[in-house]
Formats: sequence, structure tokens, C-alpha cells
Amino acid sequence: MRHLQHVNQLYKAANREGLAKRGGRAKMGISGKGIWLVGASLLASPAYAQDESGTARDSTAQMSGPTDIVVTAQRREQRLQDVPISIAVVSGNTLEDRAIQNFEQLAPLVPNLTIAKTPAANLIVLRGIGSSAGSPSLDQSVVMFVDGIYAGNARQFAAPFLDIERLEVLRGPQGALVGRNTSAGAINILTRRPGDTFGGYVLGDYNFTFDGPSVEAGLDIPVTGNFAIRAVGRYSDTEGYIYNDLVDQNQPTRRELIGRITGRLESGPVTLLAKYEHADVDIEGSPVQVFAPANNEFRDYRKSSRLLNGPEYDNIVTDNAVVQFDIDLGGPTLTSISGFSAFRNRNLIDADFFAGNFATADFDQDFQQLSQEVRLTSPSGGKIEYSVGAYYSVADLDEERTTGVLFAPAASTFRQFNQEDRALSVFGQLTWIVSESLRINGSGRWTHQEKSADYLRLGGTQAATDRVGAVQADFSGKTKDSRFDPAASIQFYANRNSMLYLSFGKGSKSAGFQGAISNASAATFAYKPERSTAFEAGARLSFPGTGYLNLAAFHTTYRDLQVSAGISVPGSLAAIFFTGNAPKARIAGLEAEFLARSGPFQLDGSLAWLPTAKYVDFTAGPCYALQPSNGTLPGTCNQTGQRLGFTPKFSGAVNGTVSVPVGDSLQIKATISPSFQSGNFRDFTNDPVARQDSWLKLDARLSFGMIDEGWEVALVGRNLTNKLTNAYSNTAGLANTFLNPAARVTVVDPPRNVSIQARYKF
Repeated sequence: MRHLQHVNQLYKAANREGLAKRGGRAKMGISGKGIWLVGASLLASPAYAQDESGTARDSTAQMSGPTDIVVTAQRREQRLQDVPISIAVVSGNTLEDRAIQNFEQLAPLVPNLTIAKTPAANLIVLRGIGSSAGSPSLDQSVVMFVDGIYAGNARQFAAPFLDIERLEVLRGPQGALVGRNTSAGAINILTRRPGDTFGGYVLGDYNFTFDGPSVEAGLDIPVTGNFAIRAVGRYSDTEGYIYNDLVDQNQPTRRELIGRITGRLESGPVTLLAKYEHADVDIEGSPVQVFAPANNEFRDYRKSSRLLNGPEYDNIVTDNAVVQFDIDLGGPTLTSISGFSAFRNRNLIDADFFAGNFATADFDQDFQQLSQEVRLTSPSGGKIEYSVGAYYSVADLDEERTTGVLFAPAASTFRQFNQEDRALSVFGQLTWIVSESLRINGSGRWTHQEKSADYLRLGGTQAATDRVGAVQADFSGKTKDSRFDPAASIQFYANRNSMLYLSFGKGSKSAGFQGAISNASAATFAYKPERSTAFEAGARLSFPGTGYLNLAAFHTTYRDLQVSAGISVPGSLAAIFFTGNAPKARIAGLEAEFLARSGPFQLDGSLAWLPTAKYVDFTAGPCYALQPSNGTLPGTCNQTGQRLGFTPKFSGAVNGTVSVPVGDSLQIKATISPSFQSGNFRDFTNDPVARQDSWLKLDARLSFGMIDEGWEVALVGRNLTNKLTNAYSNTAGLANTFLNPAARVTVVDPPRNVSIQARYKF
């Protein structure tokens, strides 16, 4: 409660108004050596409320009303209604209620956010801007932070939704304050902290469509009056939603084992928080299928694909840790945050993507990151508030890929890519509370980043199997760039419940290298940094005890936008990628979040309108399959004026909930949740075959349990309208050669699925 009381005091004063490589499934087990690793954090500690059992729950549940949601988007605890940023907040309870366990399931809840599974890695796109997963070595344009740990690689957190307090999606460039490489936005995930009293929870879920259980449990253990531990874990074993008729199995199956332990120690002016998390996720099969109607390959929930030497798999082991010291200096707070993040990924796919058994491909990655931050933050409530600090990180990525052409072994290749990344940044923020009605904010981050990389490609009959062969390419590169990302905003309060703001900000993403793709060359190995300039105007209108309405209008221009996409080369025996920079792109639109409560009813949701999302200048872009080349460079296509991929003009998600008491202690709660998108391209080349028409999906939840949430059982349904939608498409690589030049690879979203939940808190 102390944190929440601190927040209330703040705003009264401020406003003056009150794994090893293996085919198939991996063995489970938590590695002991990871316990000694230490992890990094970039953001201030969030506010956490505790229930009477000591089990952490959403801050919103204990605040005075829906307008007092606490967020940490600006590195200190603030009401959502006081933050001059377009931000969508999803509570941990919502994630549990909707049985959301991965990013692909999260995306429909947040308009303008797309997250899709691809053959190489996850694709994360916000407002149409994101790094394609074609080259996993690219830094993300939408960076994820989990308890402050910077995750520029999408695979750093295999299962980020375990025991979550709150998830914040920050739209638009966030480089000045949140962190580096956030040129399109950031996803800030905050886990629950240890409670002060003994207690815990058990959550079970069985999905009838995926035919498997998921069990999660957490326990708070107050060891002494000032030291507490929270231990949580999850196990799941589910089937997939794509029936592979060649192996007679629903794919991809997923088995995961995750454990996390968090300790909190308070001693005088010092608070110590330490966390270690280990995840082991084994996936057998792939959701990727071929779309080639001329060859009876359709976009549906069936595929025909197999390998002769075992199943496809995607196995990942992650270790993440953080140690944070907060020292009260009698006014300002000194924070030291040290961290470690690592993963080991082994991924084997059928590279022709159909029944031909013509090719295989490995995608193997090993990654480690160490980071350190020191920050000094002023107390809240004065005329001047500030935060200054420095951050340093070291990261190493080792990537190995093979392409085995089974009928022509001499065409097989092995590629090795090794990258070292060093980053140093200093940052600061200053807020001047001019009066009760006016605030002026300024912030900036200077970043110096250096990368060096080596690339080796071997070819021959043993290249894919034994990783030896004739040298086809051997080169290296270095990049070095320094950049300053400023931001400023003005906030005007008509009263505590009405705030208008104007903001300006710059974002950036560092230069990099093509990675272990098969067509990397010394001449094109490096690509340039990405830059963004954003303007935003918004209104935050609160209705105490009832709800809020938040509006934002934005206009962002990108220079040297980093683009990576698969391209089709007829007759090629390799998967070819375009990786480079689009000179200029622009997005503009409106976003709205709202919440309204009246008695037993609640209505909340988000809506987005994106009329402008296009390449302003891109005369040498990638071409889709069979597209005639018309670009300024050989083999390229002119995409100037073309709409960006993953940018529906209209999108939204709404939840309507009603709670009906049954006696004095029980209740029935029903929620209906429609979501929709207008038509948009599901690739980066404006491929008409990859266009997804408009859709409307319906989720629902019906629960019965105690009003105080001591126990609850529920039925959860997703995509009850059973809409077949395209999540991601690309040229089919080797399938264009072996099957049909017009073939595409695609991933469809899950069909209708229903699960039963049971939750018990003590």
C-alpha cells in the first residue's frame, strides 16, 4: 500500500487539486547454473497492490476507481490519465481471464498491434512499423521490456505472460526516455512482486481444441518482517490447430515448463529486488503451410509436410535475471539495476514447406546479454521533477543456418553469423510543473552503439549435415553510430479530470547486418540506422467513479526504415531475402481507449483509424512472387506510394461485462469481446495474394465464483465466429522452385477454440 499512497500524494501535490539441438521434444528441467546469473532492468519499479492473502493483484483493483490506473511509462509511477503518451494497458487479470499465454493471442486486444509466428521468429509490428523476422539478427523496432530487461531480440522471453501484474503498450517512438531502438514503440511487461503475507493461487486451464492442459501456481512466503519470496511456475502440454495429414498429427504441439523466483528485502533506506526465471519450451511441428491453389494447396487448417529424418521442431531455453537496489537518499532515490538475459534456440523446418521432401533448414541461435543501469530520480510532487541516468549493455549473438537440398546436395549451404553489440547511453528527463494547469516535459537520450559481425558461407554435399564444405563467402563488418533522441511535451489541465497534451519526439534504431541469410554479400552486408520523428496530440478525459476516454492523434515520419522480406527467384535452390532501408515512410492516424462502468456493467476497449501508412520514397524495394521488376536497381520493385503491410485502416477491440450477485458471496460474470480489422496486406511487399479481407471475431467468457475472487470456474471461447484469417504471408522460397512459382508460405490464425478454467486463491 505504501507505493499507492505515495502515488496519491504525488498527484494531489502536483495538480494542487486533490537447449541442446534435438529432433522432437526436449527433456524438461531447470538449469542450476542459471541461478547465479544476474539480469538488467531499464524501468522504475511499478506499483503493486496486495490483497489480504499477500497475493499480488492488479493495482487497478485497489485504487479508488478506473481513472486511477498506475503505469510506469515515464520511468516513475503515474496515473494513466497523467501520461502524455498513447498507451494501451492490459492487466494481468485480463490476461488470465482470456487465457492468453503468448503474444499471438495478445495482439487482437490492442489495435494497431500485430504479432505473428513466422518460420524464423516472431514478427512484432506496431502502427505498421516493425522488423520482419526474415533476418532474426535485426533489432526489433518495437522493443519488449520485461521488468525492465531490454529485449531487442524477439526470442529473449519464451513465455513472458507468467504471473503478470500489468502490460503497457507504448505507441510511437520512445527513444528519449524508455530505451534505445524503440523507433516504433515499446511493450513494457511488469511481473508481480512478493506479498507481505503468506498466500498464493492455482490456475488451471484445459483447451478442448488444443487438447491439452495448462497449470500455473504461485506462492508468497514472508520469511521475516522485511524479507519475502514469491515463487511461480507453469506447465502446459497442448496440441496445435493445423492438421498435418502426412504425420497424422495436429501441429504445432507445445510443451513448456517455466519457473520464476523473486525476492524482496527492505532494510532501512535500501530495497533489494532479485529475480531469476528459467523457461524450457519445446514445439514439434510448424504452423507454416504452402498456399498454391493451382497445386491444391489452400489456406486452411490442414497441411501436407514432413521430414524423412524426424519431425520439425522449435525448441528454446531462456534464462533471465535481474538484481535491483533502490536507495532512499532522503529525497531523491538512487537506483542500480544489473541484469542478464540469454537464450538457446534450435529450430528445424521443412524448407520446401510441402510433401516434396526436397529441402530442410536449420535456424540455430545462441544469445547472451549483460547490462547495467544507474539512475537518480527526484521525489514526486515538487515544482521540478527529474530523472537522470546511464545505461551500458554487452550482447553477443551466434547464428547458424543450413539449407539442405536433398536431391542436389552440392547446392546445400551452411551459414555462420557472429555479432558483438556494445551500447552506452545517458539519459535524462525534466518536468516543470508551472502551475496547477500547466506542465512542461523535456527528455533526451544520447546513445553510442558499436557492432561487429563475421559471416561465413560454406557449400557442398556435407554443408547442411556436417557443416563443412567449400568457402563461398567469408567477410566481416563493423558499424558505429551515435545519436541523440530528444522529446518534449506540454500538458494542460482544465481540472484534474481533463488533460490535453502536445508532444514531439525522435526515435532511432541502430545500424546492423543482414545475418545468416543465404544471399548475404560483402557489398550489402550492413544496413543504415533507422530514424523516426513523431508529433502527437491527445486528450485524457476522466469521469471519476465511472471511467475515462483517451484520444490521440499522431503523425510519424521514418527515414531509412529497415526492411527485410523474402523474395522469389525462379529456379533458385536457396531462400533469398531482401534486407535494406526504405528512404522514407509515413504513418498518421487516431487512437482511442475508453472505459465506462455503471452498476454491474462495464464497457471498455480500444479503437484505431490509420488513414496514412505508406512508403513515401522506396524506389528499390523487394518484389513479391512473379511481380515484374520496375525498381531503380535490378531485381527490385518501386513501392513508393504503396501502403505498408499490417496496417488496417480500421481496427478495434471491445469488451462488455456484466456481473450478477448470487447470494452474499457469489457472482456470475459474463464478458463478450468483439474485435475487428479492415482489409490489409499481411506481408512487406504489398502482395495481393497476402491481402486479408476485413473480419470480425468474437470472444466470450462466462464465470461463476466468489465475489472476492477466492475461487472461480469459467468457460472461455475465442474466435467463436470461426473466422479463417491470414496472420502472415511471404514468398515461398524453395517452394517457388519445387512446387509452383506462384506459391506462398502462410500462417493462419487459430480457429474457434474453447477452454475451461479453474482458479483458487488463498
